[in-house]
Amino acid sequence: MKLDLSCSVWVLAVGLLPLVQITAGSILGAAVNIELLDQDRSQPVRAHYSVVSSLPCPSLDELCNGGDCVDQLSSSPLTGALPSPGWCLHEWQKNIPKHHTSALQLGSDRAVPLYSRADLSVRADTNRVNQPPFVALPPPVRLQAACPQQIPVNVMDLDGDEIRCRYKKTDLGEFLQLNEETCTLLYEGGAHLGQYSVQIMVEDFPPSLKNQIRSEAFSTVSVHLLITVESGAGCSVVPEFTGVSPAGGAVIHVLPFEEVHVNITVDSRVQSVSEIAVTGPPGLFISQMEIGQNFQSSVTLSWVRGPNPFTHLLSVCFAANTPSLQSNVRCIWLQQTQTDPLPPGTELKCKERELQMSLVLPITFLENLHFSALQLNDPTCPVFYNSTHVTATFPLTGCGTKRMHLGSELVYTNTLRSINPNTTISRVATLILPLACRIPGQQAKGPAFKISIPEEVKTFGVVSFWLEFHPPGEGPMAAETRLPRLRGSPPVREARELRATRKMDKLDLHVFSNCSLARAELMVGRCVESETENFKNTRPLLNQGCASGNGTLEILISNSTVRIFRLYLGSLGIKGDTMYVECVVHLCVTTKQTDRCLDPCTETPDLTIVDSILTRSYTVRSGPVPLIKVTETTTTAKPTQTTNPVTQPSTSQVTTASASHAVDTGAFWIITVSLCVLMLLP
Repeated sequence: MKLDLSCSVWVLAVGLLPLVQITAGSILGAAVNIELLDQDRSQPVRAHYSVVSSLPCPSLDELCNGGDCVDQLSSSPLTGALPSPGWCLHEWQKNIPKHHTSALQLGSDRAVPLYSRADLSVRADTNRVNQPPFVALPPPVRLQAACPQQIPVNVMDLDGDEIRCRYKKTDLGEFLQLNEETCTLLYEGGAHLGQYSVQIMVEDFPPSLKNQIRSEAFSTVSVHLLITVESGAGCSVVPEFTGVSPAGGAVIHVLPFEEVHVNITVDSRVQSVSEIAVTGPPGLFISQMEIGQNFQSSVTLSWVRGPNPFTHLLSVCFAANTPSLQSNVRCIWLQQTQTDPLPPGTELKCKERELQMSLVLPITFLENLHFSALQLNDPTCPVFYNSTHVTATFPLTGCGTKRMHLGSELVYTNTLRSINPNTTISRVATLILPLACRIPGQQAKGPAFKISIPEEVKTFGVVSFWLEFHPPGEGPMAAETRLPRLRGSPPVREARELRATRKMDKLDLHVFSNCSLARAELMVGRCVESETENFKNTRPLLNQGCASGNGTLEILISNSTVRIFRLYLGSLGIKGDTMYVECVVHLCVTTKQTDRCLDPCTETPDLTIVDSILTRSYTVRSGPVPLIKVTETTTTAKPTQTTNPVTQPSTSQVTTASASHAVDTGAFWIITVSLCVLMLLP
């Protein structure tokens, strides 16, 4: 890759400190953004922290330095698989002084300082208090050791100021450079394998000072990146985002209760994409990754703007990961558009029984507005007006009203807006008024009934989950696996090197639950394989229950509380003679007998609404799974029940029992590994 470095200000890297390895709970990235609580400067600064840490995901108490942090999680945190052992995203807020340094630390790792500074004085050029710049926190950055690559530090400023980046430390590094004007890191290649810490200060300056000697910056925020340098077979072409994906730096303006959809598609012709890693605001929904034709993989991001304490500018960053490659990181911005307060006398009523929404809006504040040009999402629905008010009554199931979920709430939205028929510039005022009815989940009811969601244990009982491994056509589900119905086509290329050895080429992974509830369905999420018991390095087998590549296919069976997946060991590239497997599972049952739980591999949640009850997710790990063909009698491990509920057990909690099997000269046997995980009761 040839890079033009002319007419740019590049600074040799500082703060590039190699670490030995990523440990459990390590901080892989962190950023702080600040906003003033009001313009009269009577309140302190509010800091918004984002931290990416390796799994297991730490609690807020472990991350927050002080007891006044407010967690921003509205649901489960965003997670990713690479680098191993995976990561999660935490976000919280805290009121701080105008000059402040937070020292974030997990375990025995060195502390990560995040510095921020706000200027509370009124600017001479705008007569307003300055708005600090924003910096985005990307997913963990991965590089190939020998391959040059650019890493953008994504920044934005609502005042339109000039933004510059600088290193916090002064020690020089030989592998990384920083373009201060464009906030771009350039990795030149040649670093040793490992993790490297980079800490950058982001500052804003008046636009008039561009190309001049800088004075003191208005304000400062900071970002910390832990860059992983990995080995790779040559500088292969990294995955690339296609034209349907948003461009880096794109800004999407979001009205209250508006839903945003972003489609991301990546093209990877060298290696199959394991995941599209995403960081973003709480409540961001990421669809299951779809693997299409022409080497393309895609996901859809959705976010609904409800009442929230977040910053006015929110970043969404994404990168495509393969086992040894990562695409360039892209970030977009969601700008929460500020709206004026409604005048006294405005009424918006949500009539649940009639399934209607009605609006009464005084027109005294609507100057120079053509009331005849007002319309709802569906322009055929009437909007009335007289000399004092604008009124509209419309159904929640019509007139372009949209239905969406916001946490546990059901939200119906529409928009009253004025349409200017003229295409030329006009002085006529424009009105955009979002309308929303929010129905809390605990209050959802109809004319003659009330919905009540029972506790998990009352619905499913006390259930257990376990994993078993059998050769094709063997085990308790032999009738289903001997002549299987596969979802998808098996790999065309056979693993010839396995045929010449004693290693197996196919193995069936069985996931069991003992739930006896009628119509209950076992749902398998992400499954990974590791050659070591500590799962230090993992390889994906399943992504949300769907095939992660051409090495895993599901066997379709009639039993809804058992899932079976055929593992093509040659295509998966498993090198050792033993493997360990970890899966995330849960149970689902629909409230209507005619419905089935959504299949994430074939159905899109955005287009299908199914009422269902879910258990929480649980992690199940296997013991050691031998991968060598055996032609003698072998011991089979059976699942053992325990009265101690656990969520992430170790193999030391497995108790096995032995049983003998007759020898079949035309087949081979393998030890069945199983592990029982009981549900953690509240």
